[in-house]
Amino acid sequence: MKPKLEKIPVHLSSSIAVKREITPYMDYPWHYHPEFEIIFVEKSYGIRLMGNHIGNFTDGDLMFISPNLPHVWRNDKKFYEGNMDLFVDVYVIQFLENALMNGFFDLPEFTQVKNLFIRGQQGVLIHGKDHRRISELIKAVYHASGIERLILFLKTLETIAKTPDFELLSSIGYANAITNTDTERINKVMSFMMENYSRKINVQEIADLVSLNKSSFCRYFKSRTHKTCSQFLNEIRIAHACKLLLNSNMTISEIGYETGYNNISHFNRQFRLITDMTAREYVKKYFRSTGS
Repeated sequence: MKPKLEKIPVHLSSSIAVKREITPYMDYPWHYHPEFEIIFVEKSYGIRLMGNHIGNFTDGDLMFISPNLPHVWRNDKKFYEGNMDLFVDVYVIQFLENALMNGFFDLPEFTQVKNLFIRGQQGVLIHGKDHRRISELIKAVYHASGIERLILFLKTLETIAKTPDFELLSSIGYANAITNTDTERINKVMSFMMENYSRKINVQEIADLVSLNKSSFCRYFKSRTHKTCSQFLNEIRIAHACKLLLNSNMTISEIGYETGYNNISHFNRQFRLITDMTAREYVKKYFRSTGS
């Protein structure tokens, strides 16, 4: 995929860019940028795409991302329907590796931070006992200014770098070969899949969106994502199914139909293929019970 290059505004009064966004929904396209990024989602939920990772996010999603790793957070459909009770509250810190001084992060005191920069090429999702401390530090960075902001920022980086409770999301290599082409085409395809995953989708229907014949589109999509169109669509559907399993009273069969599978056996096969467990095993792992 060739996501959109995001240009981060330069702030003359600060070495880092810090912002808090409270909006009805997330409207960024699939994008990348040359800055490192720390994202804390105070409130919101939906689906997260990062490199070749597809998964759900909810309140408290906390990530560290290294430069040029394509990513997007997209809300559930309800956010785009004018529901006033749903909104997004997210904190973002962005910085260049040379923001403080060329070679600053090469100092021996930053060895663990440099290792974090390497992990960030896959996207680092933070869990565990340090999650609350890190999220509080991010908020403190936002509210501070001057040298105090810089000190708190470095403390935030150190705490993220030292936490043992993290998950790497994407495969290696997605942050190194990105160019600023095909932006409109690939975002159109991605938006279509996310908006229509619950119904039957014909590949030719997607190919028509970007003015390609079916075979050309399949080659194009596979070359950008390292996945077939059907694999990508199935991962979106199963991600939504996982969310419904844990956050609704729907039965497994109902969830299968709701996420675009007219054949429950096919749903079960795809669920096991993508999650390495059955839907029942998934629910049991997260301490919930469900019917079928």
